Amino acid sequence: MFWETIGEIVPLAFGIVISPMPIVAVIALLLGPKGKGNAVVFTLAFVIATFVLTLIFASGVKSTTSSDSSFTTLLHIVLGFVFAGLFFFLSWKSWNGRPQKGRAAAEPKWLAAIDSFNLVKSVGLGLLLAIINVKNLPIIIASGTAIGTARLAWPLVLIAVTAFALLACLGLIVPTVIGSSGSARVTQFLSSAKGALIAHNNIIMTVLFLILGAIQLGKAIGSF
Repeated sequence: MFWETIGEIVPLAFGIVISPMPIVAVIALLLGPKGKGNAVVFTLAFVIATFVLTLIFASGVKSTTSSDSSFTTLLHIVLGFVFAGLFFFLSWKSWNGRPQKGRAAAEPKWLAAIDSFNLVKSVGLGLLLAIINVKNLPIIIASGTAIGTARLAWPLVLIAVTAFALLACLGLIVPTVIGSSGSARVTQFLSSAKGALIAHNNIIMTVLFLILGAIQLGKAIGSF
């Protein structure tokens, strides 16, 4: 059951890995005047927030379903359809929000002020992008639910939540480690990557949510 649960949460984790805006934020911090320090605390805050949120949802669902296997199955089916519908809706919304042909994608407002961020503001940004990001939160909830309904012992729940948090944050951990080198070639690559992620954010999220919706729909149908 443990490895089956890991298999369920890995695709969800990679949904956060390729979510563009947190990656844009960590790259912008790396390229800013305070570089490495801000990027490190931002990434740590994001990892911790992802871990805590996932654990909260996993614990809540586990406590609710621990004594009733039929209720667990029903919850699996209902939530599978709910998350599938939510991900399909977010896919549609991302597609409709893409820039019109010939127009550049708008940068998020916080990006303009990021060069002035200190360590505290960087931590705050990491927490905000993890906690209230409408694109990441449904993925975290779905992962917590998958772990909580798996009827795992508490130590395995903690291991699964930790694995999810670390996998989900690879998109931030890797640039932070690589960007800390200060290499001119790495800096140029990160700058190009930031521009590309902003430009194609909506397309990336459209495809991502479409795939996640299909996965959740398949899980719901398979639970009958």
